[in-house]
Amino acid sequence: VKIFAVAAFALFALTACGKVDEHKTTVSSFSNATGVMTNSKLVMTDYAMRSALGANPNTAAYVRIENKGETADRLVSAHCDCAATATLHEMVMKGQAMEMAAPAGGFPIAPGQPVTFAPGGNHIMLADLVTRPAEGQVVNVTLTFEKAGPVTLAMPVSNTPLAKKDVSDSHGHMKM
Repeated sequence: VKIFAVAAFALFALTACGKVDEHKTTVSSFSNATGVMTNSKLVMTDYAMRSALGANPNTAAYVRIENKGETADRLVSAHCDCAATATLHEMVMKGQAMEMAAPAGGFPIAPGQPVTFAPGGNHIMLADLVTRPAEGQVVNVTLTFEKAGPVTLAMPVSNTPLAKKDVSDSHGHMKM
């Protein structure tokens, strides 16, 4: 595992020197906190964080998560050292208004049904910033999945985040 981590860091360091058009992280199998091996095939792409703009004490992070396995998983939380809190937010219609809400139990990640966190839609809210992410930086955000466990993404910070807006209508509303 240490060799993989060193190799991944070296690869990231090399790619950080040039412009990177796509960011991709794949979890092919993972041992969870209780030591149980899970065959998880989660693929995370299009991840980025919005720069902290002006005096705003908050920012957001985005990612597209696809489950290429056969077993459903669930995104249950997020963490970033740059913020006092990181909350998963779902955008929901309440009457005529769009509101943010933390989905009970997180976001289901069903096989073959990608979930996208993107500007104007579902997102990871980073509130009460401890450090202010700036354009061009890379900031680690850890996503914790029910089965795959924690996955840390080195998110590029941008004034125009890279995540694509193709939010599925079914995510967050599935019965598990």
